[in-house]
Amino acid sequence: MDSRIFHQWVQAHQDRVWSLARYLLKDASEAEDAAQEAFIKLWDHRHKIDPERVGPWIMRVTRNGCLDRLRRRKPETELTDEQHSDHHGPMSDTQQSEANRWLQRAIAGLREPYRSLVVLRDLQQHSYQEVAHATELSLSQVKVYLHRARKQLREELAEVRP
Repeated sequence: MDSRIFHQWVQAHQDRVWSLARYLLKDASEAEDAAQEAFIKLWDHRHKIDPERVGPWIMRVTRNGCLDRLRRRKPETELTDEQHSDHHGPMSDTQQSEANRWLQRAIAGLREPYRSLVVLRDLQQHSYQEVAHATELSLSQVKVYLHRARKQLREELAEVRP
């Protein structure tokens, strides 16, 4: 495989990889580092990966890398609203509404694997099968956990409605 194909893979998946890392890590610079590490692993394993499975593969590697980073972190205080809305990278051009900020806070408050599932399926629009592959869960687990995660989000957002 030549570097042109790898470059195409990076172009096709960079926004989703960064977005997943940003939601999981809640820190833009750390998300950039995690995304870069994921693409380094993609380069290292490029000859072993089925080209049809690159998307789920890179999302699984990104998620696992982020979870490893979270486990290594020292306990820290919650992000302030200012830190939470500090966006750098691919999504910096969009201005967020108040409802959007509430949703982001609610998603950030979900525990794993719920947060990853919501980001992969509902925000990034991956198929259930791709989500199952990326999270290494069965298809039925993905559906059950997504149902629970969405229920938690509905309850959380119902509390902020006027």
